[in-house]
Amino acid sequence: MSMPDRGFSLIEMLVVLFVIVLMTSLVTLNVNFGSSDRLVQERLETLIAVAGFALDEAQFSGSDFGVLFVNSVNERGKSTVTAHWRQRLIQGWREPQQSSEIFDSLVFPASVRLQIMLDDVELVFAANDAVDPLAGVLPQWLMFSSGETQTGELLIRDRDDDVLLWRLSWDALGRFEQFRGEDDDAVGEYAAAR
Repeated sequence: MSMPDRGFSLIEMLVVLFVIVLMTSLVTLNVNFGSSDRLVQERLETLIAVAGFALDEAQFSGSDFGVLFVNSVNERGKSTVTAHWRQRLIQGWREPQQSSEIFDSLVFPASVRLQIMLDDVELVFAANDAVDPLAGVLPQWLMFSSGETQTGELLIRDRDDDVLLWRLSWDALGRFEQFRGEDDDAVGEYAAAR
């Protein structure tokens, strides 16, 4: 005796559909979280590379460089922090004259909150109108023509739950160490090439 052909019931099809939607949602959340984390890591590595270049350029040119950290708003209207590079010229602190494509501003994702300590003092971010070089606002993080900089630490936290995502620390000679979360093992160590 053979079994009659039996199809799927509506309930069985809805359960399968629900499982597929649930799995797709989880994958999408993980991919989006990962892309944000990769963007933060990319910003950190760019900051390290350009800071090292600025230290070298400061020594070669005899002109100090600096970073002006500004509270800003991204294209979606969300609060974020932007790092603007400056060079000390005769006219005052201005955008760097040479290698301007290297000194592009760095916009950090709105999903994170930055906390910066320079010489053991917490940094206060400048207002958005400080971006205009003619405003005369001094950059907070300085790289001197002597090849030295302020010691510092940059903490990047999740804006929603304040979990520490990344930590970057450096000494007066521009030797950087990058850490992931609360882990004390450096993800990357970037020695100044001098």
